[in-house]
Amino acid sequence: MSSHLKDTNEGYFQHMVCAAKYGIRMILAGIACIIHAIIPDLFVTTASDTMKNIIADVAKRKEKI
Repeated sequence: MSSHLKDTNEGYFQHMVCAAKYGIRMILAGIACIIHAIIPDLFVTTASDTMKNIIADVAKRKEKI
């Protein structure tokens, strides 16, 4: 087991699923950001809200360690 997985107290697949979900959410937020750049009235807070939610989720996960 890698030191990172030991640090997070997670198995490989549990960590993989969680990291993949974060990655997909960030990609979608990035797409929303690009659309917002073109049409400012769309997705006004989508990217920042997504990042705030991910940061809060990561903080909760760290508390469980």
